[in-house]
Amino acid sequence: MAVMSKTRKLSLALALVSLAALGITLVRGWSSAVASGQAQSLDSDTLFFVSGSQPAIQRMRANDPERLAEQAASVAAETVQIDANQRFGAMCEISGMHGSPDGRWIAVDVNCEAGAHTLLLEASTGRLRPAEPDPWRESFFLNWTPDGDAFLLRVDPGGDDLTLLVNARSGRFTQMDTPLFTYDAVLSPNLPAQAGGERVLYAVSRGLGFGSEVWVMDRSGQNRERIIHDPAHVIAYPRWSPTGDAIAYIRMPDSNVPFTVGELLLTDGDGRNARVVAQADAGHGYPPVWSPDGQQVAFVVRENPEDGAADIAAPYLESNIHLVEAATGRVRAVTRFEGALVDGPTWSPDGTWLAFSTDSSDSGQAGGVFDVWLVEAAGGEARRVTRDADARWPVWLPGERR
Repeated sequence: MAVMSKTRKLSLALALVSLAALGITLVRGWSSAVASGQAQSLDSDTLFFVSGSQPAIQRMRANDPERLAEQAASVAAETVQIDANQRFGAMCEISGMHGSPDGRWIAVDVNCEAGAHTLLLEASTGRLRPAEPDPWRESFFLNWTPDGDAFLLRVDPGGDDLTLLVNARSGRFTQMDTPLFTYDAVLSPNLPAQAGGERVLYAVSRGLGFGSEVWVMDRSGQNRERIIHDPAHVIAYPRWSPTGDAIAYIRMPDSNVPFTVGELLLTDGDGRNARVVAQADAGHGYPPVWSPDGQQVAFVVRENPEDGAADIAAPYLESNIHLVEAATGRVRAVTRFEGALVDGPTWSPDGTWLAFSTDSSDSGQAGGVFDVWLVEAAGGEARRVTRDADARWPVWLPGERR
């Protein structure tokens, strides 16, 4: 059971099947990379986002977030415009982006009428290509490996329904030994103190009304252990902390209500000692996001839980971003928009800022054009980065120096 992301329709002509079969990339790349004829490394922290009615991926230097917010209107941004002249695909929508921990790659979620797909953007060159290995053509991105060299992908959910570990550079893959109906999976941080190497955490459900389970196993598929069994709820987005000593996840009612109010839970790294720390939005596709140091979790809170329209239609969501301290369970709001839809956040590489998108204006009026904003994790006023750009899904990647 995939927990789908909330989306806003974007027009995108993609030749996913034809281009994948021919091995052709979808775009030329960043203008600087094309002009120089070689890849341009990320020598500073860089903010990426999707913008425009004809979707393009933009990037801008973000090594100094405060200066970026102050001079937003004059900050230069490079753009990869997806070629709308390729008329092989149907109307599709970009529904999210996921940066690799090493700062080299971005996985792009694309939902089409015929199914879901994943694209892979090389951050330094801007080259974009299908992420699904042959022969599969439908996929859901799950997670990056902790080193960023590979990613977990759920392919052919209506058929083979496999979980693959795909090398980002070569495209070579191995099939993970996860059972049918696995809808999420993540690899543990490979820490020196860990005995036996990486572990795989995966979530399974047989469908509506059956609840869900979370298991852990060795990467080889051995030593399986069920750590969560909940017949009344769906366990969404279980995520290990960067230190591997805690797990955060969203627990939502197992019902036919698509968008509801759930709960954010924290457990020990082995799934024990679960505790509810706050109510959280559920069903829109916002995972809990650990800070780089593993001390805090950012998550989205629904501000209109009594609004029945928001239970069935994603655009009616009113939301804000909150933080919880993992050690104490102390929760606080970091954005305070009124009546606005605030998307899930991404952390700056040093863990001091959060980037997000919202449909609120500077005057606080909601329901407008989405833009990318920044806010300090320690608190303060949110600052706007783009202006009437129809911008969403920010990803903040580290430069080479880190």
